[in-house]
Amino acid sequence: MIDILRCPIDGSKFVEKWICERGHKFSETEGILDLLTEEVKTEKILDIVAPLYEPFYAPIGMYITSGKSYSYIMEKAGKIISASSVLDIGTGTGKIFDYVKCDVCIGLDISFKYLKILKKKRPKVLAIRGNALKLPIADESIDGVSAMFVLHMLPSPLVAVREINRVLKHGGRCVSTILTKNNLVSNFLSKIWKLKIYPIGYYLKLFEEVGFKTSYEKMGAWTFFTCAKP
Repeated sequence: MIDILRCPIDGSKFVEKWICERGHKFSETEGILDLLTEEVKTEKILDIVAPLYEPFYAPIGMYITSGKSYSYIMEKAGKIISASSVLDIGTGTGKIFDYVKCDVCIGLDISFKYLKILKKKRPKVLAIRGNALKLPIADESIDGVSAMFVLHMLPSPLVAVREINRVLKHGGRCVSTILTKNNLVSNFLSKIWKLKIYPIGYYLKLFEEVGFKTSYEKMGAWTFFTCAKP
């Protein structure tokens, strides 16, 4: 697993836990590897509801806004990306790993609070505190990537998509559920969360720009994208 990870500062390999070839040192606390080199703003409401996110907040919110259950969406995603090595970006509590079959399972998030819950509930998953815009992962080293409910939250979805493409192997697959400009509900959510949201075509263009073959399914305020890297 250490062969897959890269120093977030210079991209060099780790030669031991957790020191890279150029001597940069990183810490592991409560089973969480901290590879975040700068503080990234988190949504306060999400941090507040962290203990309730998986059992109540996400299931109720997703059913109301998508017409689908949270478990249904995660299981659908998990089946698509199941492979030898899987990376979940914006993993939160790591719910998707209940449905993913993987030998190397990596969950990445900026929130230490959510990653602590992940390690408690799913200890086999490697929990990494890291930046989706600068993934601490080697080029073409991952078979399946998911980015569920996160790309619309980022300051640059294009950079995130390019990073997914960089770490994904040829023949690999990725999935992403994104808040898109679908209806009044999505517009309402964007105002509540103070987000700029885009139509489906915007994301199709991003995925296709990096060379992904992409399909999608509208789910109320959300769109479920499936991508493959030729």
